[in-house]
Amino acid sequence: MTKPLCALALALLVPSLASANELTRIYQLAVDNDTQLRAAQGARDAAIAANPRARGALLPQISGQALVEEGQADVTEKPAAEITVDTERQSFGIELRQALFDAAAWNRWQSAGRQAAAAHANYVIAEQALALRVTEAYFNLLAAADSVRFADAEKKAVERQLELAKKRFEVGLSAITDVQEAQARYDLTVAQMIEAEQVLMNAQVAVSEITGASDARIVPLKDEIPLLGPDPDNVNDWLKTASENNLNIRVAKANAEAAGQDVDAAWAGHYPTLYFVGTKGISESTESAPGAGVVDRDVDATNLQVLLNVPIFAGGSTQAAVSAARGTRDQRIAELEGRKRETERSTRNAYQGVIAGVSRVKALRQAVLSNTTALEASEVGLEVGARTAVDVLNAQRELYRAQRDYSRSRYDYLLNVLRLKNAAGQLLPKDLNEIDSLLGAEQASAVAG
Repeated sequence: MTKPLCALALALLVPSLASANELTRIYQLAVDNDTQLRAAQGARDAAIAANPRARGALLPQISGQALVEEGQADVTEKPAAEITVDTERQSFGIELRQALFDAAAWNRWQSAGRQAAAAHANYVIAEQALALRVTEAYFNLLAAADSVRFADAEKKAVERQLELAKKRFEVGLSAITDVQEAQARYDLTVAQMIEAEQVLMNAQVAVSEITGASDARIVPLKDEIPLLGPDPDNVNDWLKTASENNLNIRVAKANAEAAGQDVDAAWAGHYPTLYFVGTKGISESTESAPGAGVVDRDVDATNLQVLLNVPIFAGGSTQAAVSAARGTRDQRIAELEGRKRETERSTRNAYQGVIAGVSRVKALRQAVLSNTTALEASEVGLEVGARTAVDVLNAQRELYRAQRDYSRSRYDYLLNVLRLKNAAGQLLPKDLNEIDSLLGAEQASAVAG
């Protein structure tokens, strides 16, 4: 490992003295900087703005007009005479138009409202997804840091074993094969160390990509964390909660309802529309011709109208729009059913993941303790000739493998807890605060005390 890379890796491995809400801190950075969340926010704002825009078609429409005109006309009269008439005209008017019956506009407004609700739910989904992505990325960083620690410890242990094998060979207490086996295992641990360092760097980059910052601190999990099963401890209760509160289902339902309104809006193309139109206008005009004098005319007009438009034939476009809208509606209904099934599956998987996670953490913790005992026994056996150097090397390998698996299992357990809450539509920022309270070990530890 190069010196700069080594220094960076060691710096990342030093536990932060300020365990203070590191996960919450990087989550807040992600909220401010994550591009996916910003995209969801933009989509939400656009959909919300579309709702009053659609409603505007049902509200009074007021417009004003102004006209200033000057013209000249050559007029030929019989018996033969040709005169030139100059005209000047100015007019100003205002029009009020109000829909009395427009089923298409009404249904478009209803559809826009449901689309706005779906966009808002999508934004909340993006927030929850961000919480999961941040936690997963940060736990990957912690797991990568643990792997570097374990790889470094294993490399040093194998290096000591290699030195011991060489000394034992020099004094005739072991065969050259022990030295060769120890050298091969040492070379492998060097390669594993390099790989672990690269994974650590990649994990740091992944966190930076989400947060827009590169100052995430390594704050390990405490040695003891509560291993609690799902509450309530009944998968059917979680399935019921998920069916009522899962945001993906809400979005799919809102989209299906909006598609239904779009069908009604398209079908309303067959309906008549009824509008009230009121206009108020004033105009002044002047006409002048040689020998005819000047004629001034002032007009002040008020018109009230009720306009009925009855569609008769539109070339088949209305029926085609209805067919297209029905196809989209059927698509949205199928997607809603798919979301329900997907939510049931993800809820069951997360529920089982929490239960299995508790058992797995406990089993791997015991595996670490058992492998520690096995390594100690192998080392003692090597001293008295009952074990070979290969036995010790294998015991070391199994111990560090168990340590890595135990470390990863604790992160996976906590992630499954968040996934279960997310599937049930109950994941909140305070859940990250609760996980934050589990961070802050004063020193890295391979095995919970």
